[in-house]
Amino acid sequence: MHPLNLALFDALAAGFSPSPAVLRFASAIALGSSWACAAVLAWAAWRRVAERPCVLAVLAAGGAASLISQEIAAAVGLPRPFMMGLSPAHVPHGLRAGLPSTHASVMFAMAFTLLLRRPMRDVGLVILAAAIATCWARVYVGIHFPFDVAAGALLGAGIAAALLALQAAAPRLAPQAAAALARPLRALADGRAGPCLVLVFVLAAAWVGSNTPGMIGPGMLEEDGPVEKGTVLLYLAAVLCLLMVRLESLSRLDRTAIGVLLLAFAAREADWHLAHFGAGIFEAPLPRMFAGAAILAGIAAAAGWLARRAWSASRAMRSWRQWRPEAATSLTFVAVIGAAIILDQLPASPAAPPDLFTAGSSSSAALRGYLMLSFEEILELALPVLALLAILQARLSGSRDAAASGIERSYA
Repeated sequence: MHPLNLALFDALAAGFSPSPAVLRFASAIALGSSWACAAVLAWAAWRRVAERPCVLAVLAAGGAASLISQEIAAAVGLPRPFMMGLSPAHVPHGLRAGLPSTHASVMFAMAFTLLLRRPMRDVGLVILAAAIATCWARVYVGIHFPFDVAAGALLGAGIAAALLALQAAAPRLAPQAAAALARPLRALADGRAGPCLVLVFVLAAAWVGSNTPGMIGPGMLEEDGPVEKGTVLLYLAAVLCLLMVRLESLSRLDRTAIGVLLLAFAAREADWHLAHFGAGIFEAPLPRMFAGAAILAGIAAAAGWLARRAWSASRAMRSWRQWRPEAATSLTFVAVIGAAIILDQLPASPAAPPDLFTAGSSSSAALRGYLMLSFEEILELALPVLALLAILQARLSGSRDAAASGIERSYA
Protein backbone atom coordinates (compact mmCIF):
# COMPACT_ATOMS: atom_id res chain seq x y z
CA MET A 1 0.00 0.00 0.00
CA HIS A 2 1.42 3.42 -0.98
CA PRO A 3 2.28 5.55 2.10
CA LEU A 4 0.62 8.65 0.58
CA ASN A 5 -2.62 6.69 0.05
CA LEU A 6 -2.61 5.59 3.70
CA ALA A 7 -1.76 9.10 4.94
CA LEU A 8 -4.61 10.65 2.91
CA PHE A 9 -7.01 7.99 4.16
CA ASP A 10 -6.03 8.65 7.79
CA ALA A 11 -6.65 12.37 7.23
CA LEU A 12 -10.03 12.00 5.48
CA ALA A 13 -11.70 8.90 6.92
CA ALA A 14 -13.96 8.70 9.98
CA GLY A 15 -12.04 5.75 11.39
CA PHE A 16 -13.19 4.17 14.63
CA SER A 17 -14.40 7.37 16.35
CA PRO A 18 -16.50 9.34 13.84
CA SER A 19 -18.53 12.45 14.49
CA PRO A 20 -22.16 11.23 14.53
CA ALA A 21 -23.50 14.25 12.63
CA VAL A 22 -20.77 14.13 9.96
CA LEU A 23 -21.19 10.36 9.65
CA ARG A 24 -24.94 10.68 9.03
CA PHE A 25 -24.26 13.34 6.40
CA ALA A 26 -21.54 11.29 4.68
CA SER A 27 -23.62 8.10 4.77
CA ALA A 28 -26.56 9.88 3.16
CA ILE A 29 -24.30 11.11 0.35
CA ALA A 30 -22.57 7.74 -0.07
CA LEU A 31 -25.90 5.90 -0.39
CA GLY A 32 -28.11 8.47 -2.09
CA SER A 33 -25.92 10.43 -4.51
CA SER A 34 -26.53 8.03 -7.41
CA TRP A 35 -30.27 8.51 -7.14
CA ALA A 36 -29.85 12.27 -6.86
CA CYS A 37 -27.82 12.29 -10.11
CA ALA A 38 -30.47 10.14 -11.79
CA ALA A 39 -33.12 12.66 -10.70
CA VAL A 40 -31.06 15.56 -12.12
CA LEU A 41 -30.67 13.76 -15.46
CA ALA A 42 -34.39 12.94 -15.56
CA TRP A 43 -35.19 16.61 -14.92
CA ALA A 44 -32.80 17.68 -17.69
CA ALA A 45 -34.36 15.19 -20.13
CA TRP A 46 -37.85 16.41 -19.19
CA ARG A 47 -37.14 20.14 -19.46
CA ARG A 48 -34.66 20.21 -22.35
CA VAL A 49 -36.14 18.25 -25.21
CA ALA A 50 -33.32 19.06 -27.63
CA GLU A 51 -30.74 17.64 -25.20
CA ARG A 52 -32.37 14.24 -24.71
CA PRO A 53 -29.89 12.46 -27.03
CA CYS A 54 -27.12 13.94 -24.89
CA VAL A 55 -28.74 12.48 -21.76
CA LEU A 56 -28.82 9.06 -23.42
CA ALA A 57 -25.15 9.41 -24.34
CA VAL A 58 -24.38 10.31 -20.71
CA LEU A 59 -26.18 7.17 -19.52
CA ALA A 60 -24.21 5.11 -22.03
CA ALA A 61 -20.98 6.63 -20.72
CA GLY A 62 -22.01 5.81 -17.16
CA GLY A 63 -22.86 2.22 -18.06
CA ALA A 64 -19.53 1.75 -19.82
CA ALA A 65 -17.69 3.26 -16.86
CA SER A 66 -19.44 0.89 -14.45
CA LEU A 67 -18.55 -2.24 -16.40
CA ILE A 68 -14.96 -1.21 -17.14
CA SER A 69 -14.21 -0.11 -13.57
CA GLN A 70 -15.47 -3.37 -12.09
CA GLU A 71 -13.39 -5.43 -14.52
CA ILE A 72 -10.27 -3.40 -13.65
CA ALA A 73 -10.99 -3.69 -9.92
CA ALA A 74 -11.35 -7.48 -10.19
CA ALA A 75 -8.05 -7.68 -12.08
CA VAL A 76 -6.14 -5.40 -9.68
CA GLY A 77 -7.63 -6.93 -6.54
CA LEU A 78 -6.81 -4.10 -4.13
CA PRO A 79 -8.80 -4.54 -0.87
CA ARG A 80 -10.94 -1.81 0.66
CA PRO A 81 -10.02 -0.11 3.97
CA PHE A 82 -12.58 -2.00 6.07
CA MET A 83 -11.33 -5.30 4.60
CA MET A 84 -7.85 -4.45 5.96
CA GLY A 85 -9.11 -3.47 9.41
CA LEU A 86 -8.21 0.20 8.93
CA SER A 87 -11.79 1.38 9.51
CA PRO A 88 -15.27 -0.02 10.03
CA ALA A 89 -17.58 -0.08 7.02
CA HIS A 90 -19.99 2.59 8.24
CA VAL A 91 -22.39 1.75 5.35
CA PRO A 92 -23.16 -1.79 4.08
CA HIS A 93 -20.82 -2.99 1.33
CA GLY A 94 -19.71 -6.24 -0.27
CA LEU A 95 -16.22 -7.72 -0.04
CA ARG A 96 -15.00 -6.70 -3.48
CA ALA A 97 -11.85 -4.98 -4.66
CA GLY A 98 -12.06 -1.19 -4.65
CA LEU A 99 -9.60 0.29 -7.20
CA PRO A 100 -10.96 2.08 -9.19
CA SER A 101 -14.13 3.28 -7.47
CA THR A 102 -17.19 2.46 -9.59
CA HIS A 103 -19.15 5.40 -8.16
CA ALA A 104 -16.34 7.80 -9.05
CA SER A 105 -15.89 6.28 -12.52
CA VAL A 106 -19.59 6.57 -13.38
CA MET A 107 -20.21 10.01 -11.92
CA PHE A 108 -17.08 11.62 -13.34
CA ALA A 109 -17.74 10.04 -16.76
CA MET A 110 -21.23 11.58 -16.74
CA ALA A 111 -20.01 14.92 -15.40
CA PHE A 112 -17.19 15.32 -17.96
CA THR A 113 -19.46 14.21 -20.81
CA LEU A 114 -21.99 16.89 -19.85
CA LEU A 115 -19.30 19.55 -19.40
CA LEU A 116 -18.11 18.95 -22.97
CA ARG A 117 -21.50 20.09 -24.29
CA ARG A 118 -22.14 23.81 -23.81
CA PRO A 119 -25.96 23.73 -23.28
CA MET A 120 -25.56 21.08 -20.56
CA ARG A 121 -22.63 22.55 -18.64
CA ASP A 122 -24.80 23.70 -15.74
CA VAL A 123 -26.09 20.14 -15.30
CA GLY A 124 -22.52 18.88 -15.65
CA LEU A 125 -21.37 21.18 -12.84
CA VAL A 126 -24.11 19.80 -10.58
CA ILE A 127 -23.07 16.21 -11.34
CA LEU A 128 -19.41 17.14 -10.87
CA ALA A 129 -20.13 18.62 -7.43
CA ALA A 130 -22.07 15.47 -6.53
CA ALA A 131 -19.16 13.33 -7.73
CA ILE A 132 -16.64 15.20 -5.58
CA ALA A 133 -18.92 14.99 -2.54
CA THR A 134 -19.47 11.27 -3.13
CA CYS A 135 -15.75 10.61 -3.35
CA TRP A 136 -15.19 12.31 0.00
CA ALA A 137 -18.16 10.51 1.56
CA ARG A 138 -17.11 7.04 0.44
CA VAL A 139 -13.60 7.59 1.79
CA TYR A 140 -15.03 8.97 5.05
CA VAL A 141 -17.29 5.94 5.65
CA GLY A 142 -14.35 3.56 5.14
CA ILE A 143 -15.19 1.80 1.89
CA HIS A 144 -12.59 3.43 -0.39
CA PHE A 145 -9.05 4.73 -0.32
CA PRO A 146 -8.33 8.17 -1.85
CA PHE A 147 -6.41 6.51 -4.70
CA ASP A 148 -9.54 4.46 -5.51
CA VAL A 149 -11.64 7.53 -6.18
CA ALA A 150 -8.79 9.31 -7.97
CA ALA A 151 -8.41 6.34 -10.32
CA GLY A 152 -12.18 6.38 -10.88
CA ALA A 153 -12.06 10.07 -11.79
CA LEU A 154 -9.27 9.42 -14.32
CA LEU A 155 -11.20 6.52 -15.83
CA GLY A 156 -14.32 8.68 -16.12
CA ALA A 157 -12.32 11.41 -17.86
CA GLY A 158 -10.93 8.85 -20.32
CA ILE A 159 -14.39 7.52 -21.17
CA ALA A 160 -15.70 11.06 -21.71
CA ALA A 161 -12.76 11.76 -24.04
CA ALA A 162 -13.48 8.55 -25.99
CA LEU A 163 -17.12 9.58 -26.34
CA LEU A 164 -16.04 13.00 -27.63
CA ALA A 165 -13.83 11.33 -30.25
CA LEU A 166 -16.73 9.09 -31.29
CA GLN A 167 -18.98 12.13 -31.60
CA ALA A 168 -16.42 13.81 -33.87
CA ALA A 169 -16.37 10.73 -36.12
CA ALA A 170 -20.17 10.29 -36.12
CA PRO A 171 -20.98 12.50 -39.18
CA ARG A 172 -18.81 10.28 -41.39
CA LEU A 173 -20.24 7.06 -39.94
CA ALA A 174 -23.93 8.06 -39.80
CA PRO A 175 -25.04 6.91 -43.31
CA GLN A 176 -23.38 3.50 -42.93
CA ALA A 177 -24.80 3.08 -39.42
CA ALA A 178 -28.35 3.92 -40.58
CA ALA A 179 -28.14 1.35 -43.37
CA ALA A 180 -26.75 -1.29 -41.01
CA LEU A 181 -29.51 -0.68 -38.42
CA ALA A 182 -32.44 -0.76 -40.83
CA ARG A 183 -32.82 -4.56 -40.92
CA PRO A 184 -32.37 -5.14 -37.14
CA LEU A 185 -34.99 -2.45 -36.44
CA ARG A 186 -37.49 -4.24 -38.69
CA ALA A 187 -36.80 -7.48 -36.78
CA LEU A 188 -37.26 -5.78 -33.40
CA ALA A 189 -40.60 -4.35 -34.52
CA ASP A 190 -41.99 -7.89 -34.81
CA GLY A 191 -44.21 -9.19 -32.00
CA ARG A 192 -42.02 -12.29 -31.66
CA ALA A 193 -38.94 -10.22 -30.77
CA GLY A 194 -39.73 -10.21 -27.03
CA PRO A 195 -39.99 -14.01 -26.56
CA CYS A 196 -36.94 -14.53 -28.79
CA LEU A 197 -34.97 -12.03 -26.71
CA VAL A 198 -35.93 -13.88 -23.52
CA LEU A 199 -34.75 -17.14 -25.10
CA VAL A 200 -31.36 -15.51 -25.75
CA PHE A 201 -31.16 -14.44 -22.09
CA VAL A 202 -32.12 -17.95 -20.94
CA LEU A 203 -29.32 -19.47 -23.04
CA ALA A 204 -26.89 -16.84 -21.73
CA ALA A 205 -27.93 -17.61 -18.15
CA ALA A 206 -27.36 -21.33 -18.70
CA TRP A 207 -23.89 -20.65 -20.12
CA VAL A 208 -22.90 -18.21 -17.35
CA GLY A 209 -24.20 -20.49 -14.58
CA SER A 210 -22.46 -23.57 -15.93
CA ASN A 211 -19.16 -21.68 -16.31
CA THR A 212 -19.14 -20.06 -12.85
CA PRO A 213 -16.72 -19.93 -11.08
CA GLY A 214 -14.47 -21.53 -13.71
CA MET A 215 -14.36 -19.05 -16.61
CA ILE A 216 -16.51 -16.40 -14.90
CA GLY A 217 -15.89 -15.02 -11.43
CA PRO A 218 -18.73 -15.40 -8.87
CA GLY A 219 -18.60 -11.63 -8.26
CA MET A 220 -20.41 -11.08 -11.56
CA LEU A 221 -23.64 -12.48 -10.07
CA GLU A 222 -23.36 -11.28 -6.48
CA GLU A 223 -25.36 -8.50 -4.87
CA ASP A 224 -24.26 -5.07 -6.15
CA GLY A 225 -22.22 -6.83 -8.86
CA PRO A 226 -21.99 -5.97 -12.57
CA VAL A 227 -25.23 -7.75 -13.56
CA GLU A 228 -27.26 -6.09 -10.81
CA LYS A 229 -25.80 -2.65 -11.48
CA GLY A 230 -26.37 -3.09 -15.21
CA THR A 231 -30.01 -3.96 -14.48
CA VAL A 232 -30.49 -0.76 -12.45
CA LEU A 233 -28.86 1.38 -15.16
CA LEU A 234 -31.06 -0.18 -17.85
CA TYR A 235 -34.19 0.54 -15.81
CA LEU A 236 -33.13 4.18 -15.52
CA ALA A 237 -32.42 4.26 -19.27
CA ALA A 238 -35.92 2.89 -19.91
CA VAL A 239 -37.44 5.65 -17.77
CA LEU A 240 -35.50 8.30 -19.65
CA CYS A 241 -36.52 6.79 -23.01
CA LEU A 242 -40.12 6.86 -21.84
CA LEU A 243 -39.73 10.58 -21.14
CA MET A 244 -37.86 11.32 -24.36
CA VAL A 245 -39.62 9.26 -27.01
CA ARG A 246 -42.93 10.48 -28.40
CA LEU A 247 -45.51 7.67 -28.10
CA GLU A 248 -48.91 8.44 -29.61
CA SER A 249 -50.53 5.32 -28.13
CA LEU A 250 -49.83 6.33 -24.51
CA SER A 251 -51.41 9.17 -22.58
CA ARG A 252 -49.42 11.22 -20.09
CA LEU A 253 -51.02 9.26 -17.25
CA ASP A 254 -50.00 5.97 -18.90
CA ARG A 255 -46.41 7.13 -19.22
CA THR A 256 -46.35 8.33 -15.61
CA ALA A 257 -47.66 4.98 -14.34
CA ILE A 258 -45.14 3.02 -16.42
CA GLY A 259 -42.32 5.29 -15.20
CA VAL A 260 -43.36 4.79 -11.55
CA LEU A 261 -43.27 1.00 -11.95
CA LEU A 262 -39.91 1.05 -13.73
CA LEU A 263 -38.42 3.23 -10.99
CA ALA A 264 -39.88 0.86 -8.39
CA PHE A 265 -38.20 -2.09 -10.11
CA ALA A 266 -34.91 -0.16 -10.24
CA ALA A 267 -35.13 0.72 -6.55
CA ARG A 268 -35.92 -2.87 -5.62
CA GLU A 269 -32.99 -4.17 -7.70
CA ALA A 270 -30.66 -1.66 -6.01
CA ASP A 271 -31.98 -2.74 -2.55
CA TRP A 272 -33.04 0.85 -1.89
CA HIS A 273 -35.84 -0.41 0.37
CA LEU A 274 -33.39 -2.33 2.55
CA ALA A 275 -31.05 0.66 2.87
CA HIS A 276 -33.88 2.98 3.96
CA PHE A 277 -36.43 0.73 5.67
CA GLY A 278 -34.40 -2.24 6.89
CA ALA A 279 -36.21 -5.57 7.22
CA GLY A 280 -39.66 -4.12 6.55
CA ILE A 281 -41.46 -0.83 5.98
CA PHE A 282 -43.87 -1.39 8.86
CA GLU A 283 -41.02 -2.13 11.26
CA ALA A 284 -39.32 1.21 10.55
CA PRO A 285 -39.74 4.36 12.69
CA LEU A 286 -43.10 6.10 12.32
CA PRO A 287 -42.05 8.86 9.84
CA ARG A 288 -40.34 6.31 7.58
CA MET A 289 -43.30 3.97 7.90
CA PHE A 290 -45.68 6.67 6.63
CA ALA A 291 -43.26 7.56 3.81
CA GLY A 292 -42.97 3.90 2.84
CA ALA A 293 -46.74 3.42 2.92
CA ALA A 294 -47.17 6.45 0.64
CA ILE A 295 -44.60 5.05 -1.80
CA LEU A 296 -46.32 1.65 -1.82
CA ALA A 297 -49.70 3.32 -2.38
CA GLY A 298 -48.33 5.20 -5.40
CA ILE A 299 -46.84 2.01 -6.86
CA ALA A 300 -50.10 0.12 -6.28
CA ALA A 301 -52.10 2.91 -7.94
CA ALA A 302 -49.79 2.87 -10.98
CA ALA A 303 -50.02 -0.93 -11.25
CA GLY A 304 -53.81 -0.83 -10.92
CA TRP A 305 -54.15 1.81 -13.62
CA LEU A 306 -51.99 -0.14 -16.05
CA ALA A 307 -53.80 -3.41 -15.29
CA ARG A 308 -57.12 -1.70 -16.06
CA ARG A 309 -55.77 -0.23 -19.29
CA ALA A 310 -54.32 -3.61 -20.33
CA TRP A 311 -57.63 -5.35 -19.62
CA SER A 312 -59.57 -2.80 -21.67
CA ALA A 313 -57.11 -3.10 -24.55
CA SER A 314 -57.17 -6.92 -24.51
CA ARG A 315 -60.98 -6.98 -24.59
CA ALA A 316 -60.94 -4.70 -27.62
CA MET A 317 -58.83 -7.27 -29.49
CA ARG A 318 -60.80 -10.03 -31.17
CA SER A 319 -57.80 -12.36 -31.51
CA TRP A 320 -54.16 -12.68 -30.45
CA ARG A 321 -53.09 -11.90 -33.99
CA GLN A 322 -54.37 -8.35 -33.60
CA TRP A 323 -52.10 -7.62 -30.65
CA ARG A 324 -49.56 -4.93 -31.33
CA PRO A 325 -45.87 -5.94 -30.93
CA GLU A 326 -45.43 -3.84 -27.79
CA ALA A 327 -48.42 -5.58 -26.17
CA ALA A 328 -46.85 -9.01 -26.80
CA THR A 329 -43.54 -7.76 -25.36
CA SER A 330 -45.33 -6.36 -22.29
CA LEU A 331 -46.99 -9.75 -21.74
CA THR A 332 -43.56 -11.37 -22.02
CA PHE A 333 -42.29 -8.87 -19.42
CA VAL A 334 -45.02 -10.01 -16.99
CA ALA A 335 -44.20 -13.69 -17.63
CA VAL A 336 -40.49 -13.10 -16.92
CA ILE A 337 -41.39 -11.31 -13.66
CA GLY A 338 -43.33 -14.41 -12.63
CA ALA A 339 -40.37 -16.66 -13.44
CA ALA A 340 -37.96 -14.40 -11.53
CA ILE A 341 -40.24 -14.40 -8.47
CA ILE A 342 -40.42 -18.21 -8.52
CA LEU A 343 -36.62 -18.46 -8.75
CA ASP A 344 -36.24 -15.97 -5.91
CA GLN A 345 -38.53 -18.01 -3.66
CA LEU A 346 -36.74 -21.32 -4.21
CA PRO A 347 -34.63 -22.57 -1.26
CA ALA A 348 -31.17 -21.02 -1.07
CA SER A 349 -28.42 -23.18 -2.53
CA PRO A 350 -25.31 -24.11 -0.58
CA ALA A 351 -22.34 -21.80 -0.94
CA ALA A 352 -19.71 -22.87 -3.39
CA PRO A 353 -16.44 -24.00 -1.79
CA PRO A 354 -13.26 -22.24 -2.90
CA ASP A 355 -11.87 -25.45 -4.42
CA LEU A 356 -15.01 -26.19 -6.41
CA PHE A 357 -13.51 -28.63 -8.86
CA THR A 358 -11.79 -30.70 -6.18
CA ALA A 359 -14.60 -30.69 -3.65
CA GLY A 360 -15.98 -34.11 -4.67
CA SER A 361 -19.65 -34.63 -3.91
CA SER A 362 -20.30 -30.97 -3.04
CA SER A 363 -19.30 -29.68 -6.50
CA SER A 364 -22.56 -30.69 -8.19
CA ALA A 365 -24.61 -28.91 -5.50
CA ALA A 366 -22.49 -25.77 -5.88
CA LEU A 367 -22.88 -25.85 -9.66
CA ARG A 368 -26.66 -26.13 -9.29
CA GLY A 369 -26.54 -23.14 -6.96
CA TYR A 370 -24.60 -21.03 -9.45
CA LEU A 371 -26.97 -22.09 -12.23
CA MET A 372 -30.06 -21.04 -10.28
CA LEU A 373 -28.43 -17.74 -9.28
CA SER A 374 -27.47 -17.11 -12.90
CA PHE A 375 -31.02 -17.68 -14.12
CA GLU A 376 -32.44 -15.37 -11.45
CA GLU A 377 -30.01 -12.50 -12.03
CA ILE A 378 -29.92 -12.67 -15.83
CA LEU A 379 -33.69 -12.98 -16.17
CA GLU A 380 -33.94 -9.86 -13.99
CA LEU A 381 -31.49 -8.20 -16.39
CA ALA A 382 -33.84 -9.15 -19.25
CA LEU A 383 -36.71 -7.14 -17.72
CA PRO A 384 -35.42 -3.59 -18.43
CA VAL A 385 -34.25 -4.77 -21.87
CA LEU A 386 -37.83 -5.90 -22.59
CA ALA A 387 -39.08 -2.51 -21.35
CA LEU A 388 -36.73 -0.72 -23.76
CA LEU A 389 -37.85 -3.05 -26.56
CA ALA A 390 -41.53 -2.30 -25.86
CA ILE A 391 -40.83 1.46 -25.99
CA LEU A 392 -39.00 1.03 -29.31
CA GLN A 393 -41.84 -1.09 -30.72
CA ALA A 394 -44.44 1.46 -29.60
CA ARG A 395 -42.46 4.21 -31.31
CA LEU A 396 -42.11 2.21 -34.55
CA SER A 397 -45.81 1.27 -34.48
CA GLY A 398 -46.71 4.92 -34.02
CA SER A 399 -44.56 5.87 -37.00
CA ARG A 400 -46.28 3.23 -39.15
CA ASP A 401 -49.72 4.40 -38.00
CA ALA A 402 -48.84 8.00 -38.82
CA ALA A 403 -47.58 6.99 -42.26
CA ALA A 404 -50.73 4.96 -42.94
CA SER A 405 -52.93 7.88 -41.86
CA GLY A 406 -51.03 10.18 -44.21
CA ILE A 407 -51.55 7.80 -47.11
CA GLU A 408 -55.27 7.53 -46.37
CA ARG A 409 -55.62 11.32 -46.26
CA SER A 410 -53.80 11.66 -49.57
CA TYR A 411 -56.28 9.30 -51.26
CA ALA A 412 -59.34 10.87 -49.61
